[in-house]
Amino acid sequence: MVQYNFVVASARVETNVSLPITPQMGDVISLTTGVSTPHYLVHRVELFANSEVVNLHVQRFPDQLSAKLAIDGFRNMRNFIEVD
Repeated sequence: MVQYNFVVASARVETNVSLPITPQMGDVISLTTGVSTPHYLVHRVELFANSEVVNLHVQRFPDQLSAKLAIDGFRNMRNFIEVD
């Protein structure tokens, strides 16, 4: 089983996280289904050779609404359709 650590500004904030798949850069992760729980934007995936540890360098948002407003492409249509 792969162990994921969330790293925010060079500090681990969540450890021993289990996820169904390995996230990629640009993915948004929430550890629960609630909209008022923290959401994380993945900036970098750091793998270690011969190790079961994966560090995910993330940006933390306090809830789904703040993530939605800040991240283009996360359930918003800003700049998606160009109007002439």
